[in-house]
Amino acid sequence: AARHRSLAATADWSYQLLSEADRRVFRRVSVFPAPFTLEAAEAVAGQNAGPGVLRLVDCSLLAPPRAGPDGRPRYLMLETLRGYGLGRLAEAGETDQVSAAMAHYAVGVAGQAAAGLQAAAGELAAVRWLDAEDALTRHALAWALDHDRDAALRLAPRLYLWWRLRGRLPDGEPLLRSAACHSQPGTGVWGEAQFRLGQMSMSAGDF
Repeated sequence: AARHRSLAATADWSYQLLSEADRRVFRRVSVFPAPFTLEAAEAVAGQNAGPGVLRLVDCSLLAPPRAGPDGRPRYLMLETLRGYGLGRLAEAGETDQVSAAMAHYAVGVAGQAAAGLQAAAGELAAVRWLDAEDALTRHALAWALDHDRDAALRLAPRLYLWWRLRGRLPDGEPLLRSAACHSQPGTGVWGEAQFRLGQMSMSAGDF
């Protein structure tokens, strides 16, 4: 449609005006399926991504940061621009590398939040953090199940407590089972996955 061609042309025009460093940041943060923090941007685009993110806001390629459910400032890329950015990411041959970095970041987030969920003082903050990162962890887990089983096996068990608190065990169980079936029996991550699967079965009354 003409309207879509016009949007694509506008996105391309804005992209071409950026420096190469800022283009790289734009391409890489397009991997996020929902609002993201500056820390997340640095995880996929490098520790020096901060100034680039601010310039993308100035160029209206990112929305100014707004507080998410966890209170952290988060940047948003409109879906039209994100689709354009993913196209440029693929052209640059960076899709797999950036997706792997995103999955690694999601594993770290889930691990820190899981630790918070096991302490009464940190439980509420951890729940809100994972609420805010829901789209990220789902996207990262889906990618990891197809491309990086080790990352999937580290990510899924760390989401167990949040799945339980949010009533999502029926959705999470097949994801965890899929990750676990490709792990090496007897390893630590295999053991953790089997332990969580056992807890899921008990919660469902499947003794």
